Amino acid sequence: MPESVHQFLSLKVLYLQNNRIEFLPETIGALKNLELLDVSFNYLDSLPQEIKHLQKLKRLYAFSNRLKELPKSIEDLQHLEVLGVMKNEIYSLPSGIGHLKKLVELNVDSNHLTGFPRELCNLQCLKELSASNNNLITLPLDLGRIQTLVNVFVDNNPLLNWLPLSLKSTTSKINFGINRCGTDALPEHTGRVYQKVNIRWKNSETSIILPDEISHPMSPVTPEVLSLPLLHGIQRRSPSTDCSGVTINLSQDAKFTFRVPPLLELSLRSCYNQYETIKTMAGNSQMALPRNLEELLHCPTGHCSKCSQVLFESAFPFICQENYSPQRPNDVFQFLGFCCSEQCFYEKLADHEP
Repeated sequence: MPESVHQFLSLKVLYLQNNRIEFLPETIGALKNLELLDVSFNYLDSLPQEIKHLQKLKRLYAFSNRLKELPKSIEDLQHLEVLGVMKNEIYSLPSGIGHLKKLVELNVDSNHLTGFPRELCNLQCLKELSASNNNLITLPLDLGRIQTLVNVFVDNNPLLNWLPLSLKSTTSKINFGINRCGTDALPEHTGRVYQKVNIRWKNSETSIILPDEISHPMSPVTPEVLSLPLLHGIQRRSPSTDCSGVTINLSQDAKFTFRVPPLLELSLRSCYNQYETIKTMAGNSQMALPRNLEELLHCPTGHCSKCSQVLFESAFPFICQENYSPQRPNDVFQFLGFCCSEQCFYEKLADHEP
C-alpha cells in the first residue's frame, strides 16, 4: 500500500481486500474523514497505532489476516459501530475495547481467545457478540447487564461449559448460539493455569473454570473443616441442612477463602458504593482517583445474583441448569452465578428449590 494514501483527505470508504498487503502505512492516520475501512483477506499481522486518528471511522473489517492482537489505540475510535476481525490469530482483546461506547457489533469468530476482558460489559450499545470457533473457557459475568444485547454466538467452544447467569436473568430476550459448547472435558493441565472448581448444586455437578478476577472463591463450611489443613480435593459442606445439597470442591491451585470476604474485597465494595454516591452528587465533575482504582471501580467483576451487590475478587460461586431457548424447552445449559455473602447464597439456593 503506498505511503501517499494520506493525500486522499476526503476519502470516506476504503476497500483493500485481497491485495496481499503485509502492513498498513502510518500515514493512513491522515484519512480523517474515513468512515469505512476494509482490509480483509490480506497478510497483515498488526494494525498501526495511528489508526486512532480515524476519528470518524464507523466500520472496521479485517477478516482473514494474521493479526495477533489489536492495537491499544483502538480504544480511541469513539464512533466505531462495527468491528470484524474474524479468522485471525488473536489471543486476547485489549481492555480498552470497553471504551468503544458506540460499538454495536463485535465479531471475533475463529481466533484463539480464551476469554474477554470484563470491560466488554461497558459496551452499552452492543447488540451482537460473535465469538464462535475460539478457545473460550470463561465469559464476563456481567455480560447480561448490557441492556441492548440481542445475540450472543459462542458456538464451537468445546471447553466453555457455562454461561453467565446474568444472561438468563435479564428481562430482554437474548438469542444464544452454543452448539458444541461444553462437549470436551477440561484437560488436567487447565487446572494448573486457571482456577478449576468442582461444584455440585442440587442435581447439577460439574467442573468449571472461574474467571481470573475471582481469585478468592468462597464456600459455606463447617467449623470442623476450618481446623483442617488445605488439602487437594477436600470437600467443604454447608452446616445448614437446607444446603446439604451444595458442595464446592476446589482444585489444588485455587486460593480458598472461608465464608467471609477478605478485607480487600470489603474495602473495594465500600469504595465502589461511595464512588457511585459521589458521582451522582457531583454530576459530571471529575473525581481525583488513581487511574488503576478508577478503572476497577468503573468496571467491577460482576454483581451478586441475589442482591446485585458489586463483586471484585471474592464471591460464592454456584451452578444451575436452565433452559436457554423458549423455542426449545427441553434444551438446557449450565449458568454460573455468584453471591456476595453466605446469606445471599442460602437465599439463592432456596429460590431454586423444586
